[in-house]
Amino acid sequence: MTKTRNILGLHFGHDGAACVLRNGEIVGYVLRERSNRVKHALGIADTEILRALNDADIAHGDIDFIAITSTQSVELLTGLIDDFTICIDAHPDDRAPSTLIEYLGISPERIEPLQRHSVRPALTGDGEGFATTLFRSVFPEGESADWAELAAVGWLDNYATAHNWSPEVGMDALAARPAQTDDAMRYGFHLPITVKWHGRQVPGCFVQHHMAHGAACYYRSGFENAAVLTHDGFLSGNSYHSGLNFYGDGQRLWPVSPNHLTLGMVYNFAAEMTGLGLVHGAGKLMGLAPYGQPVFFDEAFVGNETDIRARFDTDHWTAWAEHCRTEGNRRGYDMTALGNSDRVTEPINADIAASTQLLFEETYLAAVRVLARMLTAGGHGTANLCLSGGTALNCPSNSRIWREGPFENVFVEPTCDDGGLAIGAALHVHHNLLDNPLPQTTAHATPYLGGRYTEEDVEDALAGADGISWSRPEDAATAAAEDLLADKVIAWFEGGSEAGPRALGHRSILADVRPSENWLRVNKVKGREPWRPFAPIVIAEKAGDWFDGCPTPSPYMLFTAQVKGNRLPSITHVDGSSRIQTVDESCGGIRGILEAFDRATGVPVLMNTSFNGPGEPIVETPSQAIDFLLTSDIDVVYIDSRRVTRA
Repeated sequence: MTKTRNILGLHFGHDGAACVLRNGEIVGYVLRERSNRVKHALGIADTEILRALNDADIAHGDIDFIAITSTQSVELLTGLIDDFTICIDAHPDDRAPSTLIEYLGISPERIEPLQRHSVRPALTGDGEGFATTLFRSVFPEGESADWAELAAVGWLDNYATAHNWSPEVGMDALAARPAQTDDAMRYGFHLPITVKWHGRQVPGCFVQHHMAHGAACYYRSGFENAAVLTHDGFLSGNSYHSGLNFYGDGQRLWPVSPNHLTLGMVYNFAAEMTGLGLVHGAGKLMGLAPYGQPVFFDEAFVGNETDIRARFDTDHWTAWAEHCRTEGNRRGYDMTALGNSDRVTEPINADIAASTQLLFEETYLAAVRVLARMLTAGGHGTANLCLSGGTALNCPSNSRIWREGPFENVFVEPTCDDGGLAIGAALHVHHNLLDNPLPQTTAHATPYLGGRYTEEDVEDALAGADGISWSRPEDAATAAAEDLLADKVIAWFEGGSEAGPRALGHRSILADVRPSENWLRVNKVKGREPWRPFAPIVIAEKAGDWFDGCPTPSPYMLFTAQVKGNRLPSITHVDGSSRIQTVDESCGGIRGILEAFDRATGVPVLMNTSFNGPGEPIVETPSQAIDFLLTSDIDVVYIDSRRVTRA
């Protein structure tokens, strides 16, 4: 089988991104929101593709294969890319099998009429609702865009399946089905295409949404085999929108069943109900939960969408929301506070948050146990679990799965949200379709995939800014630690930015963990609600002295630990928890700051939060870092070893 050298991965949905893969290695990656400055930005454009190619030192003509994916039911907005058209037809040079056509007998002529899913009405029409709110938020240009679209995702969710995959299977029935590794499924979640791009016809394929999630996680885990569970949004009719179960062995990744979970929608609607917002409220709900008690939790709501519809004759999120409102009234809560954004921490909102979080954890844990039973019964038992999809950002749930689940090792990738789909689509092609072996490494996948900026880029940004003063300390990490010891709040900008939604030391705001007032102070700097918690970074080999209850190393801030003692008040949540990142030498200069701070204080821990303002994407460029300094209350910004302050 032909070995493809350079693969371009494109994700057209929200958190749109471009990725360049060279012989299986990620050599270029751009998240659209970092360039257009719209949080969770939809689509992909020439700007992002060109930046990814330039970072990889690869020209258009060097791309051998294009792997494309999208958020469920979001069309491919090809109008944002010059000289780019897609034909649903295999390129003559493409030798990757597609059982969507060969095994299931779905021809291109049958596929085209099935392309009926679209976000365009939500963007250009009247009305309200989840879709309109979401897509207008992430694609503000939608109302006036030149729509050169190809709606080609809906059929992948609806028709890339085998006949024994029923859309109406509860968790108990699913657990009773031994997992089968069927190559008809391995090759059934993509469709061959030909892309006409800059005068060339390039072989390519569409990759199903959750196939891309699964590939992004499994192929970056370092495991030789693993169970894989992906999940994000919701189940809609006869489809597999919400998530899939997989088994990975070597370079092969088999989908074994849908999981029919709808936890993403349950969580989103609980966030809206409590006044945190429908589009960006989920992360806030996770932070609000420890302020409440899970008094509304009911075991009857643990299950997948099929279970819930059988019990309540409605969808999961509607049934749960109604239950919380009914119980709130019955128990005598002050319901006037429900959904009031100025009264978010009052009991009705906090207790709904805590109850939703417990429901989330119990359901996710049950789904993981179902997957383990399916794999063991099918002769594919494994000690390893990979999690991906937006719901894998839920740190308390990940920690419970690690502590109480049936797997010894749990890996959650740093790009588990939709921003990782471009990576997953490319890796799916490289390994699963083209049978290239796994990389010979057990190291953690690096999250620092964003663009790097040259000395000239930094110098130009500094020279073009008014109202600043800067110097170049002999040892920037030591200078940064000294600023922190002087109780300054600083930002650290270094090298390639983090892929994914977590700041992991290359685009971070840092503060001393010991003064309790830094909790409120840094929230003010960032323009956040004063009750929202912060996460710590800790020297990896000393993490066990300060935290327990989560796996270590924990390099991506995706697990929750318990803080030992009371010496870290600014990062200790009200329930004693903290979402930690362990730092080793691979993290760059942030390790040196921790070491210098530890030498001075005996505390190898700092507060770490993302380098951005309210509702903004993480800072990407040196100029954006300087703008943040000039428009916020931050004290110092370090940009690739330069110490920058207001003049």
